[in-house]
Amino acid sequence: MSGWRAPERIFVGMGVTFDAATWAWYLAAIVWWTVDLGYGPLQLVLLGTVLEVTALVTEVPTGVVADRVSRKWSVVSSYAMMSTAMVLSAATRNYGVMLAAQALFGLGWTFRSGADVAWLTDERTALRRLEGESDAEALDESPALLRRHRLGITAGLVALVPVILWGDRSLRGVIVLSGLALALTTIWLAVAMTDHFRAGNDGDEHEAGMLAILRDGFGVTRRVRSIRLLIVVMVLLGLGAEALDRLGFKAFLDEGDFGDESLRFTGILFATMAALGLLVVWVTESARNRGVGLGLLAVVLLAVSSAGAVIAAVAPAIGIAVGLALQDPCREALDPVTTAVANEQAPESSRATVLSFVSLSHGLGNTFGGIVLALVAEALDVRWAIFAAGALWAVATVVARLAASVPADTPTSAVDAS
Repeated sequence: MSGWRAPERIFVGMGVTFDAATWAWYLAAIVWWTVDLGYGPLQLVLLGTVLEVTALVTEVPTGVVADRVSRKWSVVSSYAMMSTAMVLSAATRNYGVMLAAQALFGLGWTFRSGADVAWLTDERTALRRLEGESDAEALDESPALLRRHRLGITAGLVALVPVILWGDRSLRGVIVLSGLALALTTIWLAVAMTDHFRAGNDGDEHEAGMLAILRDGFGVTRRVRSIRLLIVVMVLLGLGAEALDRLGFKAFLDEGDFGDESLRFTGILFATMAALGLLVVWVTESARNRGVGLGLLAVVLLAVSSAGAVIAAVAPAIGIAVGLALQDPCREALDPVTTAVANEQAPESSRATVLSFVSLSHGLGNTFGGIVLALVAEALDVRWAIFAAGALWAVATVVARLAASVPADTPTSAVDAS
């Protein structure tokens, strides 16, 4: 299919608009929370923890809903909820409302998580069948995932420019406008996305019930060794995530003591990370095109992420920026790589559910790791929490190396996966 409803074009477009809106939103939000509202380490991490707990509870059920009901409408609902949450987060200074907005964003995230990639594979498979092509060979979605990631970073970088230049006039205004931009994306997706798989064009007239889909998806995560190891990697990655995503920027702002220039300097750091992110994803795409395995790419990206976290923990003030700029692009590039690995291994009937299990494992680590590392930061220092994250990611690198050595397998069901 060509034109504005081509599945890959929509898939990439939804990621580009999402990244542009959320980058602008998060830059404004992190400065507002840290400088204007004066949140401490525990308050900052609790914002992420509420989001992750919500995702932890709803990740798999929403994946099953996407597999059972509609992957398209799961994605559309996701964008509607996240845009609402972004606007709500600027509605008041009340911390309770801020937590509620984070919970809504977490719920919306889970409706998108896995469902968007599963939708792309559905539509591409449906087009294969409609054109009379064989779909025996598994689709490799890593090119589309990496392209979406690269263009998303570019869009995020562009969106940072007006925020850096004019955001200090109204941080809350930036937050609201970002949410409204995502709301417009929701309307576009509702109109543009096709829905062949849910329309019954897959030839399966007897869809499995929700419990059967859940069992099938869980069976794949339990029996396929590469996915088991991937889940361990994602747990370890999640355990250290909050230390860099929230406390890392707090350390940067506290050490730098930028005052009224906090937004500008944080924006410059964001822009630097975006520029490096483009370089990282270009190298990753080039390596993938040359035949480098997804597993090996994950190992390298994890190793550099770990090194960046350690640098941020032990270096002087400017070193925090260097460490953040190293680890963030590599950790972001891990998302399309790990998603592609799981997508290849998942059967068609429970693909979104398997991807949700993988995402859930990251959320599980994030939930517990965030609280523990926040307490470490309160009791000792933020730098100790960041160093602990780097150590956890070093262990994840070793596990990823083990996963990379496992031969690829593409089960058609949980039974086959055994």
